[in-house]
Amino acid sequence: MARIIDKEEKKASIALSAIKLFCEKGIQQTSITEIAKSAGVAKGTIYLYFKNKEEIVFTIWDILSEQHQEFFQKNITENMRAKEKILHYLNFNEFKEDVDKEQVLKLFQHFVSSMLIDETQLYTEYFESFFQKDYDLISSYLNEGVEKGELVIDDVDTLTKTIILLLKGLLVKSKASNMNFTETQKAFNKYINYLLENCTKEIL
Repeated sequence: MARIIDKEEKKASIALSAIKLFCEKGIQQTSITEIAKSAGVAKGTIYLYFKNKEEIVFTIWDILSEQHQEFFQKNITENMRAKEKILHYLNFNEFKEDVDKEQVLKLFQHFVSSMLIDETQLYTEYFESFFQKDYDLISSYLNEGVEKGELVIDDVDTLTKTIILLLKGLLVKSKASNMNFTETQKAFNKYINYLLENCTKEIL
């Protein structure tokens, strides 16, 4: 009996098969034909699941973001203070063990590069919606810390936006300085800790 193909599963499989190509060649230089070959499907099959290459890129990030969110939720507890939750969320060392973190960093760098030269605004719009989710979560934990009497913060909105800008800027810096994942995460931890220590007052 033929196996019934789950459309979402197939869509995810095709998208994830493109990661290696995007990392090796760059997003702009990778063709739909190459992605189809990598996924082991006909070129026409790609268009049954995606309108264009951009949708493949965005699906990859949707999948990785969801995996990171699920892993994060499993590893935090109600007893954790707000700062600790934020640091856990922004520690990508705690991603799933089977995820190639160097590859994810390189892919994100290619994503940013594509956004900078994008005239359609598709990458820019997705990029901003992607970081809006981070903004919502980080600001919610900072507000939680204030409400629980753990933290005193002058401006939650500005602090959250500064953290997001730091993350964006460090992605560009890591590419320009040829930093690997470990170096990038270490630098990010350093600056995030500095921001949280100097822009909040913790109530013991």
